[in-house]
Formats: sequence, structure tokens, C-alpha cells
Amino acid sequence: MHTSTQEVVSFYDDKVANYAEQPIKPVTLKQLLQFGKPPLSTHALLDSARYTKSELPVRLARRVKALQKLPFIAGINPYIKKIYRLYFDTFESICNFPEITEEKADENFADLLSKMVASHTDNIPTLAKGFQECKKYMSSQDITNFLDDMIRARIAIRLIAEQHIALHNAHDPNYIGIINTRLNPAKLINSCANIVRELCDAHYGSSPEVIINGQTETTCTYVSVHIEYIITEVLKNSYRATVEHSSKIKRENHPPIEVTISRGVNNIGIRVRDQGGGVAPKDLPSIFDYSFTTVPQDDSDTDNILSDVSRMAMQTGIGGPIAGLGYGLPLARIYAQYFGGSLNIMSLYSHGCDLFLRLKDIDESLGDWQID
Repeated sequence: MHTSTQEVVSFYDDKVANYAEQPIKPVTLKQLLQFGKPPLSTHALLDSARYTKSELPVRLARRVKALQKLPFIAGINPYIKKIYRLYFDTFESICNFPEITEEKADENFADLLSKMVASHTDNIPTLAKGFQECKKYMSSQDITNFLDDMIRARIAIRLIAEQHIALHNAHDPNYIGIINTRLNPAKLINSCANIVRELCDAHYGSSPEVIINGQTETTCTYVSVHIEYIITEVLKNSYRATVEHSSKIKRENHPPIEVTISRGVNNIGIRVRDQGGGVAPKDLPSIFDYSFTTVPQDDSDTDNILSDVSRMAMQTGIGGPIAGLGYGLPLARIYAQYFGGSLNIMSLYSHGCDLFLRLKDIDESLGDWQID
């Protein structure tokens, strides 16, 4: 019996609709941690694989339906259409994967997830380009609502997938999947600062020093790549602002960027203080808006150089280079808020900025924190 292409497409459209109507079962960090607790057995890996396979299709189907509901002019945009096809194909691949009952099937499933993660790497910058081209056809609030939902769902999808992938590559006893149980923020901040400083030196010929102080021996349980992205975006802004403000006011020596770490009850505080001139009052209400950027249009090459560091920070689960598109700080705040934290900025115009990052320590007491 011959089945037409149209019938196949209709079948998967119906399947997407059916999955999208199913309620999302909130995932708890306790569940993710439980699958990877040592000693890690084949039985635990199979449980994790089956759990992952059951969770992803509903979330992927909801993204497909959300993209289908965009206005026609946005839906046919080549960048947005590319993302739609990617989510649809990923949904189809995972739904078609056979039942996972033995070790080889689990290994094949982990390979499939790895390919999925790689193929979705540039989703956010691709969507950013698409919505830049479509912004005259949609209200800024509609775009914001769509992107907020898309990014939060994307975090959950990647977190669930990457947690299972990481369980197959478990070498560091401090990690349970992608969750670092002994993360030292000071060391991570220093690593990010070194990368940004090299790029800043390469472009500007100089860079400010970064001083890390406070409770620098503090450790916590968290997803390292999330903090890495947030800190990289924040430091990139501080480096650039400091060097350019020095040039503007004829300042011979760059003042240092000061990063202070504090430890509270079940939370970590990080303050990043610079003397980069601050944010103009007219721009301050917009700094967390999508597509808002203070980079001049004719200065895009400059920011593209610094955007290389965004790619480094985002390789394992967040996306590609987005600097200059105005998505850096909005994304950083979403990642900060995802596990109940916050990201806020205080600006003293003509002097500098204080940025306050608060993160909840994902320890046993917070293991019931849900991933929607």
C-alpha cells in the first residue's frame, strides 16, 4: 500500500497536536540527581534513558505548535522556518526511536541526543535574526512572550537531554551528569575573565584587571554552563564599557572590575562592579529587552570579535554567538531566574554599573525545584 508524503505529514501533524495537548510533567532536580548518583549502574542509565525519552516529545511538540501559531509572515521567514523544521524533525526522531530495554539501545539513544544538542546549538541567534526581520509585523510584547516561552522550554529540553548524555561520560566525581556538586564560583569567574581579557587585549590593545574577593572559597551545587554563560556576558559588557569609557574620558589606566562573592543560606551572591560609565538613563529601562543593544550599527565588527567568547561559553548547551543582537543580558537573566535566582543592575551614569547576581544552591534541600 502506497502512503503519500501528504499523508505522512498529516500523520505527524496529528501526532504533534496530540503530544502538545498532554500536560507537562514538571521535572525535579532531585529526579535528575537521583539517576546519576554513584554507583552508576546500567539499570540507572536505562531508567534515565526511558525517562528522557518520555519527557522530551511533549516539550518538543509544544515548541512546534508555538511556531505554527506565529503570524503567517513570521512563520515563512527562512530563519524561523529553519527552527520550526529542526524542532519538528527532532520530535519525529525521538518519537520513532524504539523502546529502550538494553544497553546498546541506550547508547544509540545517547548518540541521538548528542546529535540533537549539536543541531540545536544556534537556535537562539537564528531566531534572533528571524525576529529582527519580522519585528514590523509583530508587537514587541508578542515577540517577548514568544521568546520567553521558547527559551525557558529550550533550557528544560537541553537540560534533560544533556543530563542523560553526561551520565555516559561520567569521569569527575564532583559531577552528577552536568550538575557540579562542588562548583567554586571564584574559579569559574577567573576562567571566564581570562578568556574575555584575551579577546579584549586582542581587539583594544589593553584590558582592565579583574579582582575577585569576598567568600572566594565558597562552593555550591549548580549547572556550571549556566553560570559560565551569565558571567561571560556580564564580564564582556564590563570589559568593553571600561575600555571604551577610558578612551572617552582620556583615562590613562583602566580601573579594575571588582567581583565580590557572598554566601547566604542556600544561595550565592555575586556582585560585578565596574567603572565603565554606566548606562544612559534613557537606555536603562530597555537593557533587558530583546534586540536592545548599545552597540552602534557601524560597530558590529567590534562586537563580533567579543562575541567569540559567547560561543565558547555557550558551546555545551545554550547557543551560538548573539552579541550585537541584544540577547545577551535578557538570556543571562532568564538563566539566572531559571532555578529561582535573579539578575539586577544598578547604574551610576558617567561612573559605572553594579550588577547583582543571586543564585540558589541546588543542594538536597532544593532538590524538589521543578523544571517546567
